[in-house]
Amino acid sequence: MTYPPPGGENPQYQLQPEPQQPSDPYMQGYNSTPPPPANYYPQQQPPQYTQPQYTQPPTQPMGPQIGVQPGYPSAPGSVLPPPMPPAQQGGNLTVILAVVVGLVVVLGIAAVLIIPGMLKDDGDDQAGGDTSTSAEPSKEEETSEEAEPSQETEEATPEASGSLDGWGAPVSEDDFDPNTPEGAAITYQIAQDTGDDETLASVVSASPTDEMALDLEYETGDTSGSNGWPFFAMSKEVDGQIYAWAGYTYSDTKPTTFDDIVGGATYIAVEEDGTWKLYDWLDYGIVG
Repeated sequence: MTYPPPGGENPQYQLQPEPQQPSDPYMQGYNSTPPPPANYYPQQQPPQYTQPQYTQPPTQPMGPQIGVQPGYPSAPGSVLPPPMPPAQQGGNLTVILAVVVGLVVVLGIAAVLIIPGMLKDDGDDQAGGDTSTSAEPSKEEETSEEAEPSQETEEATPEASGSLDGWGAPVSEDDFDPNTPEGAAITYQIAQDTGDDETLASVVSASPTDEMALDLEYETGDTSGSNGWPFFAMSKEVDGQIYAWAGYTYSDTKPTTFDDIVGGATYIAVEEDGTWKLYDWLDYGIVG
C-alpha cells in the first residue's frame, strides 16, 4: 500500500469526511436513561383489569336418600324425617296366587268341556269314515238277512223256547188251564170284559191286597162291554213270587216280544186250597 507524500495532498487520495452517525441517546450519556418518548396523544388512564369472579355451577340435586321420605331437607344438622315404611308384599302375592288359581280353574273347565267333545268327534269320524265297504252290507248279505227272520222268529217264539225274557210260554183264551197262574189271570180278564162279576170274584184271593180289592171293586161295576179281542196270558217267578200277565196283542196272536203286548195287567198269583187265585194287582201292561 502506498501513502501520499507528506506535505502534499493527492487529490486522488484526499480523505473524505467521516460520515455523521445518527445520534444515539444511549451513546450520548452512555449509561444514562434515555429520554421518554414524546407524548403525541393526551395521556389516558389505562383501563383497570379486574379478574373475573369464578362462579361455582349449581350443584345437581341428588337422588332421594335411601330410607328418607322425599321433600325433606338433608342439610347438615337438620333432623332427618322418619324412614319410609317398607313396601307391603303380602297383597301382591295374594293377587298373583288368585290369578294363577283362576287360570288353573278356567283351563280345567275348558279341558272338561272341550276334550270329551273332541274325543267323541274323533270316534264318530273313525266309525263313519269308511262307509263304502264296511258300513254297507252287500246285496248277498241283505238277501240272506231278509231270508233269516222267519227262522229266527220261529226260534224266538215262546212256544219253541219256553221263555220271553224269563216269561213262560204264552197261552191263549182257547187253550189255557184255569187252575194255573196264567189261567187265573186270563179268566179274570175275560170275566171283566164280558161283565161276569161272579167269575171275577171267584178268581180273587180270600185276603187280597188293597190294590187287588180296589181293582175288583172297579171291574165289578164296569158295564162297558166286550171289545172282541182275543186274550193271552204268561207267568214267571220273581223273588219267590209268581207274576201272571193277561192281555192282548197288536197282531191278535201270541206275543213274541214286549212290543207285541197291548193293555192287560200284571198280577201276583197265590195258591189257596189247591187253586190258583189273584192276590195282588201290580200295574197295567206287563211288569217285571
